[in-house]
Amino acid sequence: MQRSNWSNLNGYWTYSITDSEATTMGASQGQILVPFPIESQLSGVQRSLGPKEALWYKTQFDVNKLKSSERCLLNFGAVDWKAEVFVNGKPVGAHVGGYDNFFLDITDALKQEQRNVLEVKVTDPTDRGINPHGKQVLNPGNIFYTPSSGIWQTVWLENVPQDRIEGLKITPDIDKQQVTVAVRGINTSGNDNVELIIKKDGKEVTKVSGPMNVPLIAKMKNAALWSPETPILYDVVVKLKSKAGITDEVSSYFGMRKVSVGEDAAGHKRIFLNNKYLFNLGVLDQGFWPDGLMTPPSDEAIQFDLQAMKAMGFNTVRKHIKVEPERWYYYADKLGMLVWQDFVNPPNALPEGSKPEFEREVKATMDQLYNHPSVVTWVLFNERWGAYDQKRLTSWVKQYDPTRLVNGHSGELLYVNDRLRAPSTEPWIESDIADIHAYPYPRKIDNDFGKIQVLGEFGGVTVSTPGHQWNDLDTWGYTTQSPEAFIKVYRGMLDSLKSLEKMGLSAAIYTQPFDVETEENGVVTYDRAVIKMPFDTMSKINSLLVLGNLNGEKSTLLASLKNIDVHDNDNRYEEYLTQFRNGNHDSAFVRRLILMAMRKNDKQPINDLSAAYLKNLKSPDSYANLMFILNFTNSSDNPGFAFLTRDSAIAKDVVGAFRYKGMVRKFISAEIINPALKKGGQVDWEAIHQTVVQKYGEDGGEYVWGKAMTYSIDHKSWSKMGEYYKKYYKTALPHSEYHINNVSWMVFENVDDTSILRFALTAVKYNMENFSDGGADLDTYANIYYRLGEKEEALKWERKALEKSPHDEEIKAALRKMEQGLPTWPTPDSTKN
Repeated sequence: MQRSNWSNLNGYWTYSITDSEATTMGASQGQILVPFPIESQLSGVQRSLGPKEALWYKTQFDVNKLKSSERCLLNFGAVDWKAEVFVNGKPVGAHVGGYDNFFLDITDALKQEQRNVLEVKVTDPTDRGINPHGKQVLNPGNIFYTPSSGIWQTVWLENVPQDRIEGLKITPDIDKQQVTVAVRGINTSGNDNVELIIKKDGKEVTKVSGPMNVPLIAKMKNAALWSPETPILYDVVVKLKSKAGITDEVSSYFGMRKVSVGEDAAGHKRIFLNNKYLFNLGVLDQGFWPDGLMTPPSDEAIQFDLQAMKAMGFNTVRKHIKVEPERWYYYADKLGMLVWQDFVNPPNALPEGSKPEFEREVKATMDQLYNHPSVVTWVLFNERWGAYDQKRLTSWVKQYDPTRLVNGHSGELLYVNDRLRAPSTEPWIESDIADIHAYPYPRKIDNDFGKIQVLGEFGGVTVSTPGHQWNDLDTWGYTTQSPEAFIKVYRGMLDSLKSLEKMGLSAAIYTQPFDVETEENGVVTYDRAVIKMPFDTMSKINSLLVLGNLNGEKSTLLASLKNIDVHDNDNRYEEYLTQFRNGNHDSAFVRRLILMAMRKNDKQPINDLSAAYLKNLKSPDSYANLMFILNFTNSSDNPGFAFLTRDSAIAKDVVGAFRYKGMVRKFISAEIINPALKKGGQVDWEAIHQTVVQKYGEDGGEYVWGKAMTYSIDHKSWSKMGEYYKKYYKTALPHSEYHINNVSWMVFENVDDTSILRFALTAVKYNMENFSDGGADLDTYANIYYRLGEKEEALKWERKALEKSPHDEEIKAALRKMEQGLPTWPTPDSTKN
């Protein structure tokens, strides 16, 4: 829905980062470019935001004098995750939810015809809170990505009438040849009238009017239908009228289309578009960019991605675990792409409060995207991530929006290399769709339960493109192929899909159109510079399943894409090494050569290459450079080690303490612990600890105690295990490398020392308060109390454990033993055969 009277607030704002409990912004720490997330390059900051930090924004703006009948609305496309907004120091509202838009009426806080001060406080726990966070994690890697915290979509001001139109709900019906428009107003009454004008190509098609709050029905006889081949849109103008005349006017658009479940002659359920079967051949689009992360770097970037996917010969996009800005859906509508919209999953552990928050955000997503004809399917859950109450929620989504298909659980059955990861007794319950994931190659659905058959994900083929990688040290995919082999493999996949279609398959989603960070399994590189299979080749292969002209005229936006160089690969290693020895020390060239040497496990030239790389660095403390040095530093003798440890505080701050510690611990194991273990006999962990602390500090010493603890577990030396457990967890509880509950259970079962058991009690309590308080955690806590002789406290906690896990037979058995006064830990009698 659009009005003409608005002003954009995007641009450079000041920012600061404080403790999350802070109530004021404090001094500015620099400028940030809104609407790019603080972690992104385009923000100008490129810094992570911790779960216990707050990001503050500040800007100034002018407002023209408002009429007495006008209000000023402040609009946010999206802010991740919790936003508190202040105008001229006054709180004007707050919002929770990282993917839905919201507005605040700021009229009463304004200073008209003066400069106004806008401040926004944002907190974002990313993957450490109750919030749906999708693929954003604080420690990205593999299939998970860098967070996008703070304001990540456009901010704008809008002057609106006090009595106005707040929203439109547009529902086409091709069978009845009509469209229903429900108008939602603010400060309106049944005495107000609404006029609806529908246009096509600028010409009026029909016009209807009626009282406010009564849906308007416009007849659309012989309407042009929206589809991927003919994405025809109708424009809408809605006018709110009172006795005084027109009080408000908004515009929008819609497409006449219908999506439904049909059946073919063989009795297979099929996806129908406009009452005809249409195979949905799509791509799994994550919606990330290397410079903007979740924020598209420009309007053209959105168009580029959608046009590229259509030029590849796909008619469908599965928008994966992300909700895009409105402009993305506008271009999908305009271009004619079918969109399967994933809901953003709740946290896997489902902490208290996460379920209602997930359901609130699901409803917000459905409300926000309802009018877009491109959105044809809602996807509730993905691969069991945070899944719960599947029957209830699938039914609820279907009832809330009966105009679309509902895929209740994409990949509830996941196959990797044709092996099922985990079975399900009642998969896809209440869903329209039976959806499996099969990597890398397609496979048959064994039982579709009378539902539409869908291959919700397949593919994941890596084709490496040197010079165009997010992290050239760490790439991921389900299978790696050369450019030539990729074409053959993909053709084989499509041949399989064609055979599966005859058995009932109605859709398939290929992973994926673009590389994303360490996922190097896209058809196009992350920087949108290189395509790994020519458009014409892929489109021709896809025509096995998708008929009709999807491409239209080739877009000038796609002209910048270059085909991959099939000859530029690791086979040139010796040639490149000779060039290095002859004096070619260009940093990009040396970087690539280091990677080649690492892949070939050629250790001899690594130190010389490392020294040359370090010598030529222009920005030695940048994230990219420090991450690369961190990864090629394979020993404390490598020049990279001295470089990183010259000021460890800088390295830890830039690359993160977790990664820095990982490097140090790798060397501790390789150079100190492993040689000591190879000697055999009694291991002197005290001496190892002393040596490590002298060289690497107390962080290294903590790591040694953890290794001593696991070594004692492996050798069933339980008294020593308890001793090292206590030494390790004195400092390691907030960042344990080990599963606190599992290790503490071993203490309970095997350690007699009451001082160690008392300490274990505090460790498990800390774990429950900060990380996990499931039935198993409560069970451990109760059993430690019981072994310490505190029966009543033990019973209280064991009953709580049973409330959490009512079907756990081991907890039930432990509770019975406690009630009977029997040991719940192993005894000589209990271990006899």
